[in-house]
Amino acid sequence: MNAGGPEINPIDEVNNGKAQFGITSGDSIIIAKASQQNFVSVATIFRENPLAITSLTKDNIQKPEDLIGKTVGVYSLDLTNFFDMPFLAFLSRTGLERGSMKYALIEDFQGANEIKAGNMDAMSGMFATDQQVMAKDAGDELNFIYYKDYGYDVYINTIFVKEELTQSSPELITRFLRATMKGYEYAIENPEEVAAFAVKYDSTLDLAYQQNVMQTQIPFINTGDAPIGSMDDDVWNTTQDILLEFGLIKKAIDLSTVHTNEFLAP
Repeated sequence: MNAGGPEINPIDEVNNGKAQFGITSGDSIIIAKASQQNFVSVATIFRENPLAITSLTKDNIQKPEDLIGKTVGVYSLDLTNFFDMPFLAFLSRTGLERGSMKYALIEDFQGANEIKAGNMDAMSGMFATDQQVMAKDAGDELNFIYYKDYGYDVYINTIFVKEELTQSSPELITRFLRATMKGYEYAIENPEEVAAFAVKYDSTLDLAYQQNVMQTQIPFINTGDAPIGSMDDDVWNTTQDILLEFGLIKKAIDLSTVHTNEFLAP
């Protein structure tokens, strides 16, 4: 097992054989396929997308039009950073004009520090999981405008393999996913105990923080409407539509070649 991190590209790790399984977003898998790299997503960790536009509750920013005239934190001031795509898709689907708000560069991703410092009224692309816990630990109450509620429902952490592995070692994939999903099922039922496991293996972690993050993640993992780990065709169709809209792929691909639930235990 290789540790992840911002300096690690999971696509490269799997492609060069350093790992058999990787975790990356659904849009990355489609872009790779469009570039003639054959990977297949075999499960997702979050069934719902936790990315949101975040603000302090006291500022009463609850719906898209409340952002008009406000300053929004983004990843690049000209909105050309790949991580600004969810926000751009949000603008497109809500009919909000780009010029109807101001923008500021997010430099501090710890909770709501940028908002409290007065640098912005809201942050785009905040994870309503660990970053939410950071904010609450600092005594901040937050409002969330979820991208998934406005047409940006993209899987952000799918488990993927090389396409050739699905042919050569299907039982390996099935066993791996069975063990992984059993682990998540146990974590959902015993979040405090599982958080303690993390601290056991990394003493620098804070137990209360890990417990709160685990609790916050559960609704995104276990949505109650389908087995954990499973993926929906509609989400993949939406993802491809967004990539086409913003020119990140030139033409549609056969999405059945980049995702499958067949290796998940029934």
